[in-house]
Amino acid sequence: MDYKKLKEEPLKSAVQQDLFNSYKYTQIGNIDFVIAKNIVERGQTSIFDEFENDDLKSLLWAEAKQGTQHDIFESFVQLILTIGKERTFEKYLPPKYIGAFDAEKFAFIEYHEIQGIFYQNDFNWNVTPSNHDTKEFR
Repeated sequence: MDYKKLKEEPLKSAVQQDLFNSYKYTQIGNIDFVIAKNIVERGQTSIFDEFENDDLKSLLWAEAKQGTQHDIFESFVQLILTIGKERTFEKYLPPKYIGAFDAEKFAFIEYHEIQGIFYQNDFNWNVTPSNHDTKEFR
């Protein structure tokens, strides 16, 4: 499929169908692209049910961009700022990977490699994640 002509929403759907069709595709807060698997079958319960949101286990949280002219590192920064601002990791069990993709590239980082960033005391998490001009973004 030629992803280059797709806008962001159709791109996310196409990537899910082409690469992750065995998994659930959803969104958590302002995280664009979440790939998860259901962890509780219907009719079954677990002692951990009260801690699971929507009975999902996230495998990937990613930032998606339409087109091909995006810096993949800037997409990662935007995703990290989104996660940190919303404190998503406090509401949902973090995934194994975070990622960033556009119409021609897809990159992954293991979540544990960046989780320490979220516990920095001297960082302003109130910035707009998509504002590339802030000192926090840079």
